[in-house]
Amino acid sequence: MEQSIYQYLNYLENVKQYSPKTIISYHNDLKHFQNYLKKNDLSIDDIIDKDIEGYINYLKINNYKVSSINRKIVCLRNFFKYYVLEICEDYLDPMVNINTLKMPSRLPKDLFSSQVSDLLEPIEKKKDLALRNQCIILLLLNTGMRVSEITALDLIDLDLDENSIRVFGKGNKERMVFYLNSVKTYLLSYLNNVRPKLLKDNKSEALFISTKGVRITPRAIEDILNYRALRANPPFKVTPHMLRHTFATSMLNNDVDIKIVQELLGHSSLSTTQIYTHVSKSHLKKVYEDSHPMAKAKNKYQEKDKDNE
Repeated sequence: MEQSIYQYLNYLENVKQYSPKTIISYHNDLKHFQNYLKKNDLSIDDIIDKDIEGYINYLKINNYKVSSINRKIVCLRNFFKYYVLEICEDYLDPMVNINTLKMPSRLPKDLFSSQVSDLLEPIEKKKDLALRNQCIILLLLNTGMRVSEITALDLIDLDLDENSIRVFGKGNKERMVFYLNSVKTYLLSYLNNVRPKLLKDNKSEALFISTKGVRITPRAIEDILNYRALRANPPFKVTPHMLRHTFATSMLNNDVDIKIVQELLGHSSLSTTQIYTHVSKSHLKKVYEDSHPMAKAKNKYQEKDKDNE
């Protein structure tokens, strides 16, 4: 098998032109599989899908992460496709009926109110950058936009009269999002006083401009958020998606219809929006106490008692 591995790696390097990092990853995964075969007295010529399943179970027992197991499965799938096409045409591919594992669902994290306050505290030494950054953070929190969407905004997408923004999301799907009057004040100051300075002699229709005078990048926004978050007390980690999640959970916690939240977030499927429907225990308790008929009756009797005092 060793010769086949090096032949495959050579193919990845010279034909597929994979990066050195990717080739090293493939090499490590294939060598790991080769060692497993040796330990179990298995030959590449004889293995079937049951042997692959045995390898996957071995990985599970040894507490490999699902993502790592799936990476190895994909590596083997590609290797055996190559093996059949280039080395042994009569070979029965053992990966045909092997699927990747289902990834455990992860709920995205939202921010505590204190962390939101820290993010909204301008600490940049340059006032112009502090104002631009404040606009970006406020819009992320007010609209739930993806970081790729806010960096793609042009001046023409901004409606200052209606406090709205035209957004082009995934699949170039258009939607409208909205912001508060308090945000509008910051935006006007940025547009009139800061953006022209950042733009310098360049020409750009981008709403948000970097210090280089061009459209700001998603990476730059990640750096802006982390600059403030890591200097907070206590410091914390933050991503642009956490602001999107904070927006969504805030809307749902305030009883906004989930279909409206779906529209604001630009989700094509309602099931995607339902990820955000986990709410705080305190909110659930409040809804329960406000809605349960016995709780309503209790409140009614309490009011009568007060009247009789």
